[in-house]
This record gives sequence, structure tokens and C-alpha cells, in this order.
Amino acid sequence: MSVQAGNLATIATPAAPQKKQRLLALDVFRGLTLLGMVLVNSPGDSHCAYPAVKHVAWHGWAFADLVFPFFLFIVGVAVPYSVESRRARGATGGQIVLHVLKRAVVLFAIGLVMNWYHKLDMARPALDLPHLRFFNVLQRIAICSVGLTMLHLWCKPRTQGVIAVTILAGYFLLMQFVPVPGYGPGVLDKVGNWPQFIDSHMMGDHCGFMADKTHVFEGKGLLTTLPALVTGLLGLWTGRYLRGPAPTLEKLVNLYFFGTAAMLSGAFWDNFFPINQNLWTSSLVLFMGGMAMVVLASCYYLADFREITWWTPPLVVMGTNSLAVWIGSVTVKDTLEKIKLGGAAGKVVDLKTHLYNGLVPWLGPWNGSLAFAVLYVLFWLAVMSVFYRKKIFFKL
Repeated sequence: MSVQAGNLATIATPAAPQKKQRLLALDVFRGLTLLGMVLVNSPGDSHCAYPAVKHVAWHGWAFADLVFPFFLFIVGVAVPYSVESRRARGATGGQIVLHVLKRAVVLFAIGLVMNWYHKLDMARPALDLPHLRFFNVLQRIAICSVGLTMLHLWCKPRTQGVIAVTILAGYFLLMQFVPVPGYGPGVLDKVGNWPQFIDSHMMGDHCGFMADKTHVFEGKGLLTTLPALVTGLLGLWTGRYLRGPAPTLEKLVNLYFFGTAAMLSGAFWDNFFPINQNLWTSSLVLFMGGMAMVVLASCYYLADFREITWWTPPLVVMGTNSLAVWIGSVTVKDTLEKIKLGGAAGKVVDLKTHLYNGLVPWLGPWNGSLAFAVLYVLFWLAVMSVFYRKKIFFKL
């Protein structure tokens, strides 16, 4: 991992083709998503978090469930910019794929270390390889980034479309009509669906959490990575279109149109194949991908088309250092939960709870929990502002 000036998507300016400038809308959208990620991941007390900032228990969606699909969509949007930028510098397709593979291996390894640290007991530190979780957010991003780069380099748009439709339709047919051994067809509960069956048999205790007392489940596992790749493909097509020669107003109209159409299609499909992030259902791909397209179009309209940028600096400082925000916010939160302090009546509490309890008398448990998350967001915004001013950017 290197620390240097940013790794953002760039486009040529009409007046000076030899120069490059960032696509501001992509930075802003990435910053919005990261702010949302830190907010929903950092309540003072998860039991006192408002429903909007909590992941739904299973079927359906809330604000918190937008973050990961949006981030995969953003990964896809950035692919045409980064690939074509490297091509312009003389890199071959093979060299580009090798670079992305190396970056993905490092990102996957970082994800493994973060999984280990999350479960680490500071009183009894151990590696505990038999129970190390294999997959999580960074691991899925690593895998999808490689797949999206290869699809962009070596598959025509029509072929990509066929692959996307095949994955979404095939996944629906598999989940609804192909019997899972011992359970039958159409099981969409935490136990008895195809992703749970495959992951539990192939990874066992390396899955993310217990579906019940005897079965494990991995919400970011093997089979669900395929429809997640299609979420990235929706972003890739959006990024390629934004780089194209169409007039800006035409781009905006089409992004809003196709984004809304995808959302409506996902909402309709929800009646037959429920929106579910853990299963990464086909309806979720269309609904969240369409919403991401609409949000990006709105950022594009305000920041790049109308050039209304007074509101963008806080989002840019977050969006230009996404890896630092992701790793730092999660790791610091885990550390706060591992530092133990003496509490009232001799009860031991972690430092995060101690800080949260200081807000409760003033705001109550629910508002105090939200206030803790907001303060944590502001803390990382301040840190990233310092990094931005000093031109410190973390990239792989």
C-alpha cells in the first residue's frame, strides 16, 4: 500500500485535452457513501439505534442497506476511468489485469486482518485460524474489481449484458426452483437457501455469523458474489457512458430514466424474489443499482453540470481517501470496544460504551446512540480534512 496523491477517476477537459481532471460527482458520491458507512457502523448502542440506520433483519431494506451496494456500484463506475487512464499511459491489457490482481490480493489480505482483529480478545490474544472469517466487505470489493476489469477489457457491452442477465435470471431460478438438499426449493430463510448451503459446506466455521445455534451463514460469501458483480456492472456501464461523447444533458436524462426504470423493476421483482442484502437477490441488484444511478446523476447535475460546489468539500475529502476512511473507522471502533474500563458498581465496560454513556443523561439512550455516531463521523471528517490539506492519500 502506498501513500500518495489520489487515485481518482479522471477525464480530459475540453479546452486542454492533454490535462486530466477528476469527475467531481464520483468523488462526492463516494464521500456520501463513506459518510453513511461510518454513521451506520458506529451507533453508541446497537440496541438503541433508529431503524433507518440499522440493517434490516432479513428481507427488505433501510438506509443502512444502501451503503454496500452503492460502494460496489462506485467500484464499477471507476473501472473505465482507471483502465483507460492506464491504457493512455501505454499499459497493455495484461499489465492492467496484473496490477488489479496484485491490488486485490493486498485488499483481500487487509480484509482478513480486519476480520481477525474484530474478533480478537485482548485478554487472550490468539490467531485462531480455524475460526477466521474468510469474507467481508473488502474481500468482495477485491474480487469484484478483478472481475469488472476483465469484463471491461475483454468483453463487449452486449456480452456483458448477456452475462448480467444470465446471472440475475439464473440466480432467481436456482433460488426459487432448484431444491436445496434436505430443504427443498424456494427456501429464502437464513437456513436452507443455496448461498447458506454452499458457504457452510465449503467454509464451515469461516463463515460470518450463526444463522441459528447449529448453522452458519456468510452474508458476503461465494455464490452471492455473482449477483454482486452485476451491481458493479451497472456502475461500469454508467462510468463508460459518462466518459462517452454524449451531451451532458442527454447523459443526465438517460441516467435518471434508466436508474428509475431499474428501481421500479427491482421493486416489482421484490414481490417474487424479495430484496435481501445478505442473499444479494436479483431484485436488490436492480433496485439498489438504479437508486445509485439516480443519486450519482444528481451529484453529476449539481457538481459537474451546474457547477454548484459549495456543499462538496466535506464529501470530497472523504471520497478521495476511501481506503483510509474504511480501514481507520472500522479499526478504531473495534479498538474502542476492546479497551476495558471500570464502570459503576465495579462493572467493566468498554471505552466506546463509556463515551456513549456520557451522552445518555443529556440526550437519552436513542438520541445519545445517534449522537455518538454523528460525532464519530465528524471525527473522521476532521482527520480526512487534515490528510487532504497535506495531500496524504492512501491507495493500493
